[in-house]
Amino acid sequence: MVESGDVKAVFTGHDHLNDFCGELKGINLCYAGGFGYHAYGKAGWSRRSRVVVVSLEKESSGNWGAVKSIRTWKRLDDEKLTTIDDQILWSNNSSIWGS
Repeated sequence: MVESGDVKAVFTGHDHLNDFCGELKGINLCYAGGFGYHAYGKAGWSRRSRVVVVSLEKESSGNWGAVKSIRTWKRLDDEKLTTIDDQILWSNNSSIWGS
């Protein structure tokens, strides 16, 4: 993935209660979060699911172009469907990164 040069983020599920994102060699590695109620979890811990939004450029021809940004957050299975841990994992907008 590193050698390809175009992988910015990878997402995987089913790692019990892990739900974090960490960067390794320029690639964001993210766990989905514990969502099910049948096997894993702990008392008082809200189940959650990771949401991923990839924004794309729109070309003048009307076709979708390059990736503009990758954003993620988790939505809790609570009364308000609370969102937590909103992150921009990657963006081609240099003003976001200050460079």
